[in-house]
Amino acid sequence: MAVTTNKNYVSPIGFNFLIDREKYGNLEYFCTGVNVPGISLAEAPLPYKGSNVAFTGDRINFEDLTIKFNVTENFENYIELFDWMHNLINTGEPFVSDARLSVLTSHNNVGKTIKFLDIFPTNLDTLEFSAKETEIQYLEATATFKYTYFEFE
Repeated sequence: MAVTTNKNYVSPIGFNFLIDREKYGNLEYFCTGVNVPGISLAEAPLPYKGSNVAFTGDRINFEDLTIKFNVTENFENYIELFDWMHNLINTGEPFVSDARLSVLTSHNNVGKTIKFLDIFPTNLDTLEFSAKETEIQYLEATATFKYTYFEFE
């Protein structure tokens, strides 16, 4: 593999996260953070003369996809995710969607896209209200998703 000719680094603030604009447009629009999940390859131990010799495994484990978003005054984006989770349970239908994380270059062009297949929410974190704050810090929610796998496009 040749050394890259592009010596620019990835900016953590240059991204767009897209789910399904028809159903989750508010969640997508107010997204403030996304992680690229880690992956791990489990070893396959092979017993040999009183010890285990490690061989490469045959399964990749994907960590959870987590996003952060600012909650709107009328809770539209929070309710989108809340309803998505309720629909998963109440209807029994697989409400999954594909998502894309577009990473922008230093010139704000899409440099790389990461596609997450068949995502669905598994956790919506607590929203905490407090009268003790001295400055307004708008509420930010965190949502966790499972997915089949992700790939680079």
